[in-house]
Amino acid sequence: MGCRTEWTGPLFVWRVALTIQIVWISGCGGTTQVPPVQATRDPAVVSNVEVNEEAMNQWNTANDAFAREAAAGWGRANCQQVDRLYEEANAAQGHAFTESIYMRGVVARECGDIGSATSFFLKALEVNSGFCKARAAIGLIRLDEGDEVEALSAFNKALEDDPRCTEAYLNRSIVSWRRGAPAQEVLNDIRRALAIESDFLPAFNQMALLYFRMARDEGDDRRLDLAEVVCRQAQLLDRDYAPIYNTWGLIKIERNDVIEALRMFERAKQLDNDMFEAFMNFGQMTLSFRGYADARQSFARAVELEPESYDAIIGLGAAYRGERNYQDAQRQYERAIELDASRPEAYFNLGLLWQDYMSGSIEDLNRATDFYEQFLAKSQGQDSFASAVEAVNRNCTQARGRRRSSDCRPGRLQLIQDTVSVLEEVQALQREAEGLQSEVDQ
Repeated sequence: MGCRTEWTGPLFVWRVALTIQIVWISGCGGTTQVPPVQATRDPAVVSNVEVNEEAMNQWNTANDAFAREAAAGWGRANCQQVDRLYEEANAAQGHAFTESIYMRGVVARECGDIGSATSFFLKALEVNSGFCKARAAIGLIRLDEGDEVEALSAFNKALEDDPRCTEAYLNRSIVSWRRGAPAQEVLNDIRRALAIESDFLPAFNQMALLYFRMARDEGDDRRLDLAEVVCRQAQLLDRDYAPIYNTWGLIKIERNDVIEALRMFERAKQLDNDMFEAFMNFGQMTLSFRGYADARQSFARAVELEPESYDAIIGLGAAYRGERNYQDAQRQYERAIELDASRPEAYFNLGLLWQDYMSGSIEDLNRATDFYEQFLAKSQGQDSFASAVEAVNRNCTQARGRRRSSDCRPGRLQLIQDTVSVLEEVQALQREAEGLQSEVDQ
């Protein structure tokens, strides 16, 4: 499986009958955060140490291989191959080639070996304690582990050692935003990164995301205008920079321009087959338009990229349900429960499946009731599920002898109760008719 080269932005929320309950996926941006941007860019030798010719040749070969394999998607074989090339460059420099050691850490991180990545980053700092990329990379690992204090400490230390460390400015801005710092303070760090490196595309992406979030928080469309201007600037620098299209798609959604949003997410997917966020966003949108085949393909790729993503699994189940593949839909929802039994969404979707899409028997409807009751229990106190709770639990009282008011639409549990009552009456009448027929036959 390939790994992302950087976090690309929060996910757009598109709910279809609570099929997917995503509010900015954890790790790709929580409700109070902007997602972290990894420090990896085109590697370049930046130390003041003279590199011998053999090491430099090996370094260039390794860099070419890194770029090639990153574009193709990381796998076990190419992970080992590129790591070996950087180790050969390091060996040619007497095992003191800071940048090459650092890049071994980058390769390990891209290939999912965080333990080895951390070891290489620390080794790079042993060789050159002021090498800011390695310290910033460690900060990102700490941030991914949820330790904001240690992450911020690493970014601050990187800037003490190297005031021109663009990665540290950028990632410090992310932690500051997560910790509730004023938007202007966050923006200042992003601008510092761009003042040092005017074509630092992750900083453009982060600035656009910041304006996007400010527009949502403040209800100010002018911030959306600024976000789009930043996206256009980034596009002019590199038309093939995938993250900016994902961010641009979020902005288009906020403007209710769903066609352009779909186009942006599609472009992001085409440019980066490992961009989890783009596949999730595209899947959610196509699902909402009943493009179930496209949604299934997109969510399936998202699950490949992050097999333990509850939201991707729920989305895949919803796409299967839309295609009337109810068994696979059920399997996905049950898989989500195995992953996290405390979350309510899978129970709701299983209730929906057994109520609306199975045989309609009393047994199936009772199973739906069980799932809805579990959903209600697990969603207690969570405001984000209030409308779904109401849709399940609404009860329309009915006076004896009078029809139920048309102003009230019964909730799902009441509809099941009504349906079961009718089915039980029908069964009773059938039994009675069978009894009478038996008496006649005798």
